Amino acid sequence: MGVPMFTFLFVLAVSMDSFGIGCVLGMKKIHITFRGILLISFVSGGMFLASSYLGYLLLPFISPVYAERIGAIALILIGMYFLWQFFRSPDQEDEEEPWLNPAKVLNDPLAADVDHSGGIQGKEVWLLGAALSLDTIGAGISGAFIGISPFLTATLIAISTFAMLSGGVISGSKWTEKVESVSILPGVLLIIIGLIKLT
Repeated sequence: MGVPMFTFLFVLAVSMDSFGIGCVLGMKKIHITFRGILLISFVSGGMFLASSYLGYLLLPFISPVYAERIGAIALILIGMYFLWQFFRSPDQEDEEEPWLNPAKVLNDPLAADVDHSGGIQGKEVWLLGAALSLDTIGAGISGAFIGISPFLTATLIAISTFAMLSGGVISGSKWTEKVESVSILPGVLLIIIGLIKLT
């Protein structure tokens, strides 16, 4: 499989959560502005770019063969963590505030509306951006190890996050029961990418 296809699958895996979260916000009529979606997209792309360059700083200290294997294994572990998040029961959720645990927003997108105003605004935009960027940190370092272009991929992630989040919000009312099944795909895709890179 060529680098373009890897990059496509990688971007899809990292940004697909945005669609599921957008659907939930759309269903619950939680408003988010165009500028808010744009900011979240830049945060996701920026975090990936920063973590990619961190990965490239580590490359001189690691053999190229081992670097690719480490990157592939890391992607598999991130994918498995996504699946664990998807399948764990609701009673395993912690009671931490979203500000202290942004990952909580991935499991309960409504938690991003901290003030219950019916909209994502101000600091809440940064909270949602941080939550959607959590997976890009590990994925960025792993991506550097397996040879994915950092700047191109970061740009595509920003564009894809914008499209996915916007599309999710717009079509939220039509997806209802299907949102959860979409949420499982990022983990599966990351595991597939990792396994292919290991072979």
